[in-house]
Amino acid sequence: MRFNYLNLRAFGHFTDYEINFDPSKNFHLIYGLNEAGKSTALRSINYFLFGFPQQTMDSFLHGNTKLRIEGALQNTKGETVQFIRRKGKKNTIMDTNGNVLNDSVIDEFLHGISEDHFTSMFALNHETLREGGESLLESGGNLGESLFSAASGISVLRKVFEELEKKSADLYKKRGSTPELNKLLKEEKELRKEIAGYQLKVQAWKELEGKYKNGKKEIENLISDVKELRGEREKIQRVKLTLPKIAKVRELRNKVADLGEVPSLPDNIEELRKEMVQRLASATKEKKKAEDEYKETQKELEEITIPEGLLEQETLIDALYRELQSYQNNGKQAPVLEAERKLLEARVMSFMKEIDSTQARLEFIDKYRLPLSKKGGIRELCKERPLLDQALQQNEDGRREIERDLKVKEEEYFSFPEPPNIEELENVIDTVKRAGDIEETLKIRINENNQKEQLLKEEIKQLPLWSGTYKELVELSVPVLAETIKKYEQEYSGILKDLEKIDEQIVIQTESIVNYEEQIRNLEALTEIPSEEKLLSIRSYRDQGWQFIRTKLQQGDLDDQALAEYTDGKKIESVYEKLVTDADAVADKMRSEAEKVGAKKKHLDDIKRCKDKMMELEQKKDELTTAFADWEKSWDKLWESTSIKPLTPNEMKEWVVKYGQIKGIFHDFEKEQKAIRELENKIAQYKQSLINVLISLVVVDQQKTLAELLRIAEKQQRKVNEDWNKRTRLEDSISGINHRINNLAFRNKELYLKLEGWKDQWLEAIHGTNIKDTTSVDVAEKIVQMYEECTKAYDELIIVEKSHNSILEQISHYEERVHNLFNSISLSFDENAVDIIVNELNAKLGRAKEDKVRSIELSNQLKRLETTIKEAVFEIDTAESYLNSLMIQAKCSNIEELAKVEKMFIEKKGYENRIRTIEEELIDIGSGLSLHQITEEVDQFDWDSIKVELEEINRKLNEIEPVRSELEQSYGVIKKEFEEKIQGNNTSSVLAEQKKESLHAKLADLTDRYIQIKLASTLLQKGIEYYRNQNQDPILKRASELFARLTLQSFTDLIVDYDEKDQAVIMGIRDNGEKVSIDGMSDGTTDQLYLALRIASIEKYGTENEPIPFIVDDILVHFDDVRSKETLEILLELSKETQMIFFTHHSRLVEIMKELATKDQYQLTELNSKEAVIV
Repeated sequence: MRFNYLNLRAFGHFTDYEINFDPSKNFHLIYGLNEAGKSTALRSINYFLFGFPQQTMDSFLHGNTKLRIEGALQNTKGETVQFIRRKGKKNTIMDTNGNVLNDSVIDEFLHGISEDHFTSMFALNHETLREGGESLLESGGNLGESLFSAASGISVLRKVFEELEKKSADLYKKRGSTPELNKLLKEEKELRKEIAGYQLKVQAWKELEGKYKNGKKEIENLISDVKELRGEREKIQRVKLTLPKIAKVRELRNKVADLGEVPSLPDNIEELRKEMVQRLASATKEKKKAEDEYKETQKELEEITIPEGLLEQETLIDALYRELQSYQNNGKQAPVLEAERKLLEARVMSFMKEIDSTQARLEFIDKYRLPLSKKGGIRELCKERPLLDQALQQNEDGRREIERDLKVKEEEYFSFPEPPNIEELENVIDTVKRAGDIEETLKIRINENNQKEQLLKEEIKQLPLWSGTYKELVELSVPVLAETIKKYEQEYSGILKDLEKIDEQIVIQTESIVNYEEQIRNLEALTEIPSEEKLLSIRSYRDQGWQFIRTKLQQGDLDDQALAEYTDGKKIESVYEKLVTDADAVADKMRSEAEKVGAKKKHLDDIKRCKDKMMELEQKKDELTTAFADWEKSWDKLWESTSIKPLTPNEMKEWVVKYGQIKGIFHDFEKEQKAIRELENKIAQYKQSLINVLISLVVVDQQKTLAELLRIAEKQQRKVNEDWNKRTRLEDSISGINHRINNLAFRNKELYLKLEGWKDQWLEAIHGTNIKDTTSVDVAEKIVQMYEECTKAYDELIIVEKSHNSILEQISHYEERVHNLFNSISLSFDENAVDIIVNELNAKLGRAKEDKVRSIELSNQLKRLETTIKEAVFEIDTAESYLNSLMIQAKCSNIEELAKVEKMFIEKKGYENRIRTIEEELIDIGSGLSLHQITEEVDQFDWDSIKVELEEINRKLNEIEPVRSELEQSYGVIKKEFEEKIQGNNTSSVLAEQKKESLHAKLADLTDRYIQIKLASTLLQKGIEYYRNQNQDPILKRASELFARLTLQSFTDLIVDYDEKDQAVIMGIRDNGEKVSIDGMSDGTTDQLYLALRIASIEKYGTENEPIPFIVDDILVHFDDVRSKETLEILLELSKETQMIFFTHHSRLVEIMKELATKDQYQLTELNSKEAVIV
């Protein structure tokens, strides 16, 4: 698609402003100074294609309804559409005849491209170019984002991602508390708890119901009493208001009756009477004034007189007066022309005598007229002769000068030795240069390798368990595989987990024992709880005492020592008696505290069970500890070959990974060292080659670098080439000089032949003139000039004679017309003074015309005055007739009586109006009662008793009010309690449910938004990846070529690399092979990269779709001249595929374009306030 033309019929400050796009050219450079309308023209393209926006700043000259843009589009098939776009909501597309067109007509040419798509992809200015460069920087050169951003024109892609991420985080975070969804979910959870807490409570509701009903009935009775008292009070207050008004009405009715019978007159009788009296007086005065004026006008008309026949000759008098100045000028000019004629005649005779005195007469003038060809031939020959003489002299001088040059050049040539052959030198230089700056490459690689070695050392320092060098480390045999470490790690974890479980169980059993002991202490807090063991122990001790007693009773003697130990020196009877009592007491205690005894026994059993379990666990722990010791031995043995005391398997797994990374770095280091050695060998080889070829030419220092040797070789190459070139130039110069000498000899011969030819032509040219063949060319030229001036003076003489005769004829004719006019009118004048006669006639004619106009005006004025008099008489009759009819209605005979009756009528009318007003007021305050009812109501009351009755009613209401207020307050409390008890806080529950529903609605809405944002981010990412996969290779390849050109080969290529996150990114390649990330590029370079990607995308789009014009607005404001020129050349190439419209207000770009391209390749259009000029 392309634009054929745009016509800003009514848009901005333009009116019918047409911009044509030459169909034979595809690059259109549109130049305009500031304020010329460049921005307006840019906006018109968008509005023309997609319609006007609702608000536009381009309607300051033409109203919104008048805005119009016309244009024509053409597709690649040659189909065209011409239409007009107007501002409106619908039917905005029309053909040139004003007929409405369907929007689909344009869609067929745009192929579904929206305004946003067009603006972002096919329009570019310096601001969006800068934004595009910044977007590349923000994305870190991400391949997918960079390609998609450049193709779509969306320069804020990274910001879009960040905005989507921020929006989703503002809505929900997995463990957040401040995002909206998190807050709502927490609120909803608390609300569910609140709803669950509302339960129906119906305690003592019957008693409460009785209080509720009794209170309600008491309040209703009180309200009824209040209503009745208030109704009575309102009635008395109404009577208090209406009573004075009714009295006033009765008073006014009496006054109306006192006036008696008054004739009925119009409501505005006073105005009518005054108006008619005024009209009668005014008409009478107007009539008298018109009659006086009529008399004066008639008198003035009779005094006007116009000369007879003067006005009939108006045309002739006007013509004579207009020609009077010409007549007077002719009278002055005639003697001047006569004098000029005589002077010219004398001049002609003088020339004739000077040329040939024998024939100096006017009748022989034709003999002095030389033909134009003869004069031209003589003059041409006069010019040629000096040139021929000069050419002969110059030719001879040139020959002598060239012969001197030839001698110098030949001497120089024979003294110059033949230079040596340097073919081998050139071959070696070419080989070295093709290798590039390998010394710099070597230096960079050595530096990088040193950094790798430093990295190795740093990594070794950070590697635990190792204190040797990196070389010793890489030679270390580490046969341990990842699966082996994994097996040991599982065993290690399993043993530790089992130990942890056993320790946990031991802690649990210990805590259980402490807990059971605590419970026993709680049981014995008030009294000791005896155990079965204690009872058995007391009984056993008691039975031992019984054995002593029984022994004594049966045998009579005891073992005194044993007895003393048992009784502790006390009597056996007392000790035994106490033991019996204690045993019975413990048994009684056990019976009375049987429940506690049983609990204590259970706790003691539990304690025993826990201790048994702990012993079992301790045994298992010992077994696991032994197993762990065996595992440690096996693990240490696994690493014996490395002389490393290993850490845990998990740590050693990390160690092995680190070891592998160090080995990788070491292998890269060794590989780089090998490359460095190769480069060093190659440098040495190149140096030797250069030295070998330079030895024969110059003394060479073998310690110099390759670059220095290359510079010496190139210097020698240039020197030898310059010597060869100098020798060749001398040969060419000598050959050229010889050629020029031959040419000069031939030229000399030609010039002598031309001189002979000139002489023959000269004799032929002067034949028949008074010029001799010996006359010099300068004199001959003066004679020819004299011939010309003589005939020219004679021609001027003839013209002057004709002018003089013509003037005399005009004077005679004018005077004849004046005399004829004088004879046709009856006026006396001096016949000899023609100019005075014409002036006086013109003055009299002017006065006669004025008198004629004045007489007509006066006649018309008389007619108007007659009409005015008639109208005044009619007005008088009308006023008198109306006043008579008013007097008849008022039943009186004159104006004075009419005024008295009028006064009585107005007074009566005033009383009646006041009565009506008061009655309306009574209706308004009567609370819907009729006038009759209000009157009857008032008659029931005595004015003096109204105040007393009102005070009594107010007193009763004031007494009731506190009682009612107190009842309502107590009832309100009971009512609230009653409703809450009956309804079980149902209102609160309903409100909580409503709040919950509202929360659910908000949650649903926010959830939808969260899902949409997440989906948008995912779909955008997928779309970018899809676009990258489809377009990476063709676009990146083309963009690489364009980028190299735009950066003037500062970058030679673009490649795809991977960053630390393994994401594909674009990298620039310097001419020395160095990779540069987007972060390492300048602002200008990122702009150029974005432009390269955009142009490559547009080219690819054009190959697959209908091409769309590319609209550019001053994108080169930050480019220097060299880069601007290269960019314009690229855009010129792009214009071969799609239409290119480039707007600018920088004249320098116009100059660059003129240097870069021919007029056939582009169209230059200059904008100004009147029209678009194609330059």
